[in-house]
Amino acid sequence: MRIEHNGQWTDVPKACLSGFSFAVEGLALSGDDAGLGISLIGKSPDNDERVKRTIFKLRDRVFCYQVERYPNVDDQDHEIREYERDLQ
Repeated sequence: MRIEHNGQWTDVPKACLSGFSFAVEGLALSGDDAGLGISLIGKSPDNDERVKRTIFKLRDRVFCYQVERYPNVDDQDHEIREYERDLQ
């Protein structure tokens, strides 16, 4: 996959794209002169959990994260903690 921004193409590292397959329920794009971001939101076909993966380009670098649950036995169901796991 490649991202085009301000007339320049940047390759997205394979680590950002591998290991996920989910039904997309939402897509968000944002950008300015410095960079461009893409967020994909969906549900995993394996366990029906929400999946959010973000890929963004800032100047000449590409970053990617996946939001995951942070397990904590003291949390109630409505107090689920999440963190962004770096995929690179």
